[in-house]
Amino acid sequence: MSKPLSLQEAIPKAIGTLSFDENNQLIESTGIGKDRINDIVEIGQMELDKNGYGVVSDKDVLVNVFKQAGKTVVVYTPNK
Repeated sequence: MSKPLSLQEAIPKAIGTLSFDENNQLIESTGIGKDRINDIVEIGQMELDKNGYGVVSDKDVLVNVFKQAGKTVVVYTPNK
C-alpha cells in the first residue's frame, strides 16, 4: 500500500483546507483554514454545481468547495 499524499503533494497550490459535516461541525482545518472556521455556515449554504463543486474568490484567495455524502471539503488556493 502506498503512502498517503500530503496536502502539498495532492494539491500543490493549496494554502489551507477546511472540512466539516452536514451539521456544520468542524472535522479538520489546516493552513489558513484554521483562521476561517467562522466561514463554515456561509460555505455550507453555497450553491454548488451538480457534481457538488463550487468556487468563489475572496480577495487574494480562491475558495474551492467540494461536497459529497454530507461532507464538505474546502481548499484555499492563491488567486493569481
